[in-house]
Amino acid sequence: MSSPALPFARPDVWVRSTKGAAVAVDLADRHYSRRAYGRAGGQVGPPGRLLVLVTEDARAVWVSHWPNPSLALDGLDAWRCTLFRNEGPVLSSQLVRAAMTATAEHWQDRPAAGWLTWVDTTYTASSNPGYCFQRAGWTLDREWRSRKSPALRRLRADSYR
Repeated sequence: MSSPALPFARPDVWVRSTKGAAVAVDLADRHYSRRAYGRAGGQVGPPGRLLVLVTEDARAVWVSHWPNPSLALDGLDAWRCTLFRNEGPVLSSQLVRAAMTATAEHWQDRPAAGWLTWVDTTYTASSNPGYCFQRAGWTLDREWRSRKSPALRRLRADSYR
């Protein structure tokens, strides 16, 4: 079954939501990070500046987080995808590009370090964890490693779409 065509980085596939919206929370609760780390609850995303996006068909959720670098554990000034789940027919890589575009339109300022996200390979069922991010132009940051998760990071800080 093929996925419907979606123009590159078309941000209007996403609808702005809130961190407490039931559809966002329901989708988030089915994400491995909520199950694996016990983060279920009535909201999505960490404290701070957030952009919560849900597709019109309510089958995908994305959370962009932009913490103050002085409060971030890694000290980086970066937009972070803290949650992405797609249960719909549109290719995940297309949704990632569109969410990045929507984030860039939402926050006019740009972070110095670009984008960050993490993929925990111990909980991801894919044989190629993070593939949808890689297809959307992200690259593996080989300088950063944790106990379990390689970080996928968009390395060109001046490229936001």
